Amino acid sequence: MLLTFLIMFALLGLGVALMLWHARLVFSVELRDGAARVRRGKPPSGFVRGCEDVARRYGLKQGRIQAVRTDRGVELRFSRHLPPKTHQAFRNVWTPPPGGGGGGGMRATG
Repeated sequence: MLLTFLIMFALLGLGVALMLWHARLVFSVELRDGAARVRRGKPPSGFVRGCEDVARRYGLKQGRIQAVRTDRGVELRFSRHLPPKTHQAFRNVWTPPPGGGGGGGMRATG
C-alpha cells in the first residue's frame, strides 16, 4: 500500500515537472539536412530562414535550437549536434522579444 502511494506521488511529480518544462519552452526549431523546420511555437519572423543560412554556411546536417523562458528573459539553447562556434551566428539572426524579461524599478523609468 505504501509502495503504491510512493509510486503514485513519483508519477505525479514527474507529470508536474514535464508540464512546467513545456510551459517554459517558447519555440523549437529543428535542423535536418540544412533545412529548418519549426517543431513547436512561433519563432520570430525571419529566424527560420536565418537558421537555414547559418546551417548552410557552416555545413550543419542536424541539430535543434530551443528558446526557453528564464528569469532573465528568453534564451536560446542548442543541441549537442551544433558546435559551439555556431551558437553566436544563430544568436545574431534571432530577435529577442521586446522587454526580454525582468522589469525595472522606479530608477529604470527615470
